Amino acid sequence: MNKINCLVEECVYNCNNDCEANEIQVCSSNAGNVSHPDNTFCKTFSSKRSDK
Repeated sequence: MNKINCLVEECVYNCNNDCEANEIQVCSSNAGNVSHPDNTFCKTFSSKRSDK
């Protein structure tokens, strides 16, 4: 997989700002027309915290 930059420190897949997930899924965040990154989210995210 290509290198994916990840800046979410709380994600278990973030290793030195690189995503180490085998695959990622990026979805729209219920916006009618996605035209900006703020209208998307990474569904692959998994919290490092045990009390998810």
